[in-house]
Amino acid sequence: MQAEAASRLRQAMDKYARLFRVRTMFIYLFPMTLGFAAAAEGGGDAPGYRVALAFLAFLCGSFFSSTLNFYADVESDRLHNDMYKGDLHMSDQPFVTGEMGKLETAAVFLLTAAGCVVLSLLAGREFAWFMIGSVAILGVLYSHPWFRFKNKPVLDIVTNATGACVLLTAGWKLLQPDTWPPIWPLVYGFLFASTLYMPSVANDVPFDAAAGFRTSGVVFGAERLLKAMIPMCALLIPVAVVNFIVPQSWTFKLFIALALPGALVFTAGMHLLYKPPFIRFNASLLVYPIALLWLFYFVYGLHMVVRT
Repeated sequence: MQAEAASRLRQAMDKYARLFRVRTMFIYLFPMTLGFAAAAEGGGDAPGYRVALAFLAFLCGSFFSSTLNFYADVESDRLHNDMYKGDLHMSDQPFVTGEMGKLETAAVFLLTAAGCVVLSLLAGREFAWFMIGSVAILGVLYSHPWFRFKNKPVLDIVTNATGACVLLTAGWKLLQPDTWPPIWPLVYGFLFASTLYMPSVANDVPFDAAAGFRTSGVVFGAERLLKAMIPMCALLIPVAVVNFIVPQSWTFKLFIALALPGALVFTAGMHLLYKPPFIRFNASLLVYPIALLWLFYFVYGLHMVVRT
């Protein structure tokens, strides 16, 4: 009996780990943490329990958004061969394999959504507006069948980039609820997030097209979408220069100093590795540097909050 119970527990943990998509989570956690660290460097402060509640709220929101995305993408994910994805095989996601029943699905949506809302409000009202807003953008608007911005060319990329900027603002508002982050890092972040998201959309073209989706990759073609990364990188350069010139936190400038050459190398790499119809790239190579950078900013932000 104990062995059977342990086996069921392991299966459940594996299933929810696949739903949560830990590696992808770090990509969205980073902008929130960058805003948090920048606000801390600028003198922002909050009790430790509120910081903990805020990051727990993010985890709930991320779980909700990931689960909703999987729920809405069954037809496409069923065909997926894991090219360019940083997580486990998309064709093994729990809704494709039939591991999620209706009652369990409803419970997951209810608990994660309620957890995000309640924990966000406990962390701070100003933070809550942007935390919940990010989930509405990246989860509901992007994936829910009523809106399905993922299925609308250009809007799929814009939605993800906007969500990243909202998360950065949420992190800032946690420690400085009465002020706003400077505009230029947000402009850079929007362009940067858009550029990094394009290869993922391009690589999903065969599966999205087979499922009848009309993403940017399906409408414009994978090769054109990859070529669009070049002018996006060109736009990043003058915006980066402005960010270096204007007076603002060194935390933003450090990120941009690392992100600009990273975006240029990444763009060149995507073109070199593109062997139609796929980009022969392991997305984990992108996730790990972002996770390390997240750790640096998270530790620094905590240090500043505790010191004050």
